[in-house]
Amino acid sequence: MYKSIYYPAIILAFMLCMPARAGIVVESTRYLYKQGAREITAQIDNKDNIPYLIKSWVEAPKGQAPSFMVTPPLFRLEGNEKNTVRIFSTANLNAPADRESIYFFNVMAIPPSDDSYANANTVQLAVRHRMRLVYRPQALLEKSINSEAEKLVWKKVGKKLVIKNPTPFFYYFNSIKINGNEVKSSVNSIEPLSTKEVTLEQNMSGSTLTWKIVNDYGGAGSLYSTSL
Repeated sequence: MYKSIYYPAIILAFMLCMPARAGIVVESTRYLYKQGAREITAQIDNKDNIPYLIKSWVEAPKGQAPSFMVTPPLFRLEGNEKNTVRIFSTANLNAPADRESIYFFNVMAIPPSDDSYANANTVQLAVRHRMRLVYRPQALLEKSINSEAEKLVWKKVGKKLVIKNPTPFFYYFNSIKINGNEVKSSVNSIEPLSTKEVTLEQNMSGSTLTWKIVNDYGGAGSLYSTSL
């Protein structure tokens, strides 16, 4: 009986000790960098009343020198203020010329130490936002990612869904439905010029599959359908 009262009390006390944070907001979850661009920008918004130390960078493939730089890479962002960082390619960029490549843009928000909680059992965490950075080479700039999405090939075998992407584009999906039942969470994305096989959460019967990609602006692309 005492345990049933004691444990919830500990959890409640811990929650009360934790300062409320609205946090750092990055304007997008996906960025597109077209070859030849001088730079792209990302806006970072501090919704809190306290300042944060902001560190930002783009992950390089393992074993490679940085392909992109972010400036400023480290700065203080005051409460309820915004700042813009610039992302630009470096001389080390060595991406394929016939397909898109994926990198990851990171923003880490480091809160200040809070003296008012110095004697309390609190945890202050740095929060990292990790966004997709799509690099699109010159050879693809005249193509439409939305139109090319119609070329995706789908096949269902039992609980397996096989997707073939013959295009040079990296696709994230807004929606994938089999006879009206959403299965996007099982697929999520597919790399260019690749085949992906996923196991559906349940064996969905149906002969019609529809899909929409996430377009360059973060919205939904055209609705396409196929028979399975």
